[in-house]
Amino acid sequence: MNVDQFSNGLVENSKNHLAFLRSLHKEGTTITSLRYESFRRYSQLWLPFVHRQMTQNFNDALVNLIPPDDIAWLWHCHRLAPYRYVQYIKKRFGFSEDADDSRNIFKVLEPTHPFVFQLKNNAKNEVFSEQIHGLLSKHTIKLFSEMFPNENFFLDLNEVTKCLNEDKLSTDLLGFDVIKSCERQASFLWQVSGPNFCNEDFLYQGVKNYIKFVKLMGNKSKPQFLVPTYQIDLIWHTHILASIAKYHDDNMKFSGCPLEHDDSLNDRSEDGVLNLNFNATRKLWRKVYKEEYVVSGGMYRGEPPAEYFKEDWAYKNMEYTLHQNEFLAHNLIGQVGASSHAKNVWTSIDASDAFIPANPRSTTKGVNANKKKEGYIFGKGNKGIGYYSLNTRESYDVLIKRLQAQIQSETYIAICWSCLSIFYHFPFFTPCIIPINIAGGCKIKKLKDQVEVAKKRRDAAGPIDDTTMLEEIGERLRIKQDITTNNYDTFASACGATGGAYDTGGACGGGACGAAACGGAGGCGGGGCGGGGCGGGGCG
Repeated sequence: MNVDQFSNGLVENSKNHLAFLRSLHKEGTTITSLRYESFRRYSQLWLPFVHRQMTQNFNDALVNLIPPDDIAWLWHCHRLAPYRYVQYIKKRFGFSEDADDSRNIFKVLEPTHPFVFQLKNNAKNEVFSEQIHGLLSKHTIKLFSEMFPNENFFLDLNEVTKCLNEDKLSTDLLGFDVIKSCERQASFLWQVSGPNFCNEDFLYQGVKNYIKFVKLMGNKSKPQFLVPTYQIDLIWHTHILASIAKYHDDNMKFSGCPLEHDDSLNDRSEDGVLNLNFNATRKLWRKVYKEEYVVSGGMYRGEPPAEYFKEDWAYKNMEYTLHQNEFLAHNLIGQVGASSHAKNVWTSIDASDAFIPANPRSTTKGVNANKKKEGYIFGKGNKGIGYYSLNTRESYDVLIKRLQAQIQSETYIAICWSCLSIFYHFPFFTPCIIPINIAGGCKIKKLKDQVEVAKKRRDAAGPIDDTTMLEEIGERLRIKQDITTNNYDTFASACGATGGAYDTGGACGGGACGAAACGGAGGCGGGGCGGGGCGGGGCG
């Protein structure tokens, strides 16, 4: 397998990545509690600064900006959630939704040197080369001072002290807490500091396994989410951080879908979601690739020892001794993967194959020109009539409209039967009406629940999200298993929403889920409840 299939040199960049983490660790940046002052500097100063430089001087070679260490670490962790980072930048700096900006957004606010930072004294900075970065770092400080003349470029410990007693603002940026992400990432270096990570062959193997991991995202049998080994996770992090734009393009090429990185799960209990999905990933890997997923020296090492959180930690010469009370670690060390996991994010409705227009109505009786397509919902949305991919939010808007249309139809039927019972007072008729109305009421209630589930799906972070959002109504629907996997037929079963018979007027309006199937001039037959039973005629 060719490891150069990705657009970045991942082996060489992974070495730079490890050096970057080691250098920040040596400075204490990653292992001390980040103060609000660093977050303020990152969110209120650095990002606007980079935005101005990159938008005003896009073709200027001197836009190679080198951040100070505390900002470099925050920027690093924020970008490890690439699509949430892009979403925040897009909203923060007002990028429009036109096609050009949709492409360029991935190229904006990315570091030219993703694994480099500067200090007041760079003499012992492992990732800083005076020959390569010296002029760039001075120019960065100059530009920063021009934009913020009253701000320090490097973190001022006096400012940190002043901020201790102040009320801290939220460190949440559009749903992503950057400080908490930094806290979670603080121990990542420990997990990727075993001797194998200094071996170039091991890193090459990691790239090959990462390619396989990415390709698994397109597998229909994949679990709720995929959990990488730490060997894969290092390469994954490196791929994201080297360039989000290229990362996005590579994933679309290999898996056909955007791949979000999420490190928010840390429960390593054997029956926890993280461990269960790791086991499912391991099983799928064996099935697809006919090889073992666990790789020696690239798995979970247990939690870091106290010595790790010292700036002079000499990890290369140290062996981790397990604490006797760490029973969980004994069971999991060397056997389970990273705390990161992979999940899909929403596909733009303008992406290729996100929307497929409907075929013209067939002129042959009984022939449906728009048959069911797996992974799509047929209906009318903001792109017109056609097939909407379930990887788009718009597909759920179509589904919600169709479910609501069926609710309207069922409500209309219930009114029809009530009209009949009022007008005709037949003794034998009432016992028939009661169970019909009860059944109709239950169906309407279930449809309303399905609408709520569909709304939660639409409003989730991606087409497959964690199951906690389903707890509120999943119990009533009794369909948790269906809605937590890739099987969307539970929702779509309402009037055949996944396929739709546009030829027969069935898929959108006028038919199976529209006003004609059971309402208006349809299900009750033009007279039964429309101008007849409740109007001036009979029931026919």
